[in-house]
Amino acid sequence: RGVIISALYLLLLSAQISHAKLSIISPKATSNLLSQAVPRGGGWAKAKVLTANQHPTTATTSSSSSSAVTEGLKNTLASGLAAACSKTILAPFDTLKTVQQHVAGGKSLGLMEATRKVVSRPGGIINLYAGLGVAALGSMPSVGLYFGVYSYCKKTIGETLQITFGSKRSDIEQSAVCSDRTLQTLTIMTSAAIGNTVASFSRVPYEVVKQSLQTGQYSSTLQAMSNMWKDGGMRSFFPLGGVSIQMVRDIPYAIFTLLSYEFIKENWVLKRTQEDPSKRWLYDMVAGATAGGIGSYLTNPMDVIKTRLQTTGGASDYGGSIMKCAAVVLEEGGPAAF
Repeated sequence: RGVIISALYLLLLSAQISHAKLSIISPKATSNLLSQAVPRGGGWAKAKVLTANQHPTTATTSSSSSSAVTEGLKNTLASGLAAACSKTILAPFDTLKTVQQHVAGGKSLGLMEATRKVVSRPGGIINLYAGLGVAALGSMPSVGLYFGVYSYCKKTIGETLQITFGSKRSDIEQSAVCSDRTLQTLTIMTSAAIGNTVASFSRVPYEVVKQSLQTGQYSSTLQAMSNMWKDGGMRSFFPLGGVSIQMVRDIPYAIFTLLSYEFIKENWVLKRTQEDPSKRWLYDMVAGATAGGIGSYLTNPMDVIKTRLQTTGGASDYGGSIMKCAAVVLEEGGPAAF
């Protein structure tokens, strides 16, 4: 599931970024730049790029900030579209995953067992798509918010770190404190953490409703939301430990996935597409799928705990404690339970 989600998003993202790069400098802008540098009447025309009181650093910072906002908005749109597509395509797998993770008491369900359990409910095979509506609608703003914040932070934090510690230091006499590669890795990790911290609050309510539908506790979204509101009010949509475990799962997943993707892109995608750029989309999809698989595999234990805590009874059974839930799961099924 994580493989295909990452592949879809990173494919759409790379496509819109490539288009953005081609249109950064328009012919009109190029003409204006040339007209400021060509000598007229034996003397050089005064370029009015900066005002008398404006420092070059200020102009650069303003331009970078504007560019970061634009890139963030583009990434928000691309990631929201990718989220809706992936949720629709992968709904059956997501339902089966939730059912497998929800089993308590040291029991485990294989893929076929989980499938039979889901389709045996009233409604049959359509139960594989339980919670699809709330998942698709809820994921679009949350995923869009995450990647928008991530893109903005990556642009602004990256520029700041390079100017302060990297190759863009203003003091020429002092060498860079860190290499640009190290700063890029730090930028990705920090941006992913900030983006997920902001987005996790918006993910929890729809995740709780979706998982309640997937496990068969309610038959419809309206019934789930009305009953949950009557039983516990707003607390039902933000169960104890629900937000914290969402962050504990999402932040490492994003860091592992994005670092893996950046590494694969730099060391494989760019080298393979130098001679034939027309196949860039295919290599981007493979890189995204591989990175998503790595992220999903490494964070699956946290995903199991998240499902336990966010489904009905999780808060009361474990008191909202991540450590207690992890200890119970380990005691029930050993390491294989994760």
